[in-house]
Amino acid sequence: MLASELFLLLDEKVPPELALENDRIGYFGDDDPDKLEVDKVQVLLDLLPCHDLSKLDAELVICHHPPLFKPRFPVFVIHSNWDIVKGGANDALAEHLGFRIRDVFDENTGIGRICWTSTNMGDFIKKLASSLETNHIKMINNHPPEVIRKVALVSGFGLNKPDYVGLAHKKKVDLFLSGDLTHQTALLAKNLGVNVLDATHYATEIPGLVKLCKLVSEFGLETELVPDRVPWNTIKL
Repeated sequence: MLASELFLLLDEKVPPELALENDRIGYFGDDDPDKLEVDKVQVLLDLLPCHDLSKLDAELVICHHPPLFKPRFPVFVIHSNWDIVKGGANDALAEHLGFRIRDVFDENTGIGRICWTSTNMGDFIKKLASSLETNHIKMINNHPPEVIRKVALVSGFGLNKPDYVGLAHKKKVDLFLSGDLTHQTALLAKNLGVNVLDATHYATEIPGLVKLCKLVSEFGLETELVPDRVPWNTIKL
């Protein structure tokens, strides 16, 4: 399949017009997509300088986060449009955790989901750790109800946005699940009484990447998710 043909198919499923303003999505590369034959695609969360297409063993990389440097090989970015589109990253996270999706979290952008469940905090944390394969969860405990029912979730970055913590409070959710908790948003959550779980940006993105791989494979291409890890090391003292 030509890369240009694949891009058209992807744009039909994940419309670029859904992307947030100034989001850097689409094709990055010097190769002519009308001449680039693609048999295998590899999907990454982040593109790093150490990545080499010859080592990645594919003709094209589909990356979720826009690259911070000019790629040396063909890259197609599907970012906020994948977060927003029905069936995309946020729906994938909710489905992976067994939530019933009821509504959009941020109606202005379409990002995030309001979901329903029925569990207690302890059982939910255990399920979260096992299903997302993470051993790093931050918690802000503001005396959650005995039964957690209404959950707001945003895959990836939601807990670095004070507006989203405020929105979770406004929507009276029992729990806000996302990644990228900061000192500022933690203090705000404490002050507003919002119960928060930060399961890391990386872990909350994985269900969406798996679903993106499945979407590409439906076009008849060999598709592989390239696992990575958080871009830092933790020093244990």
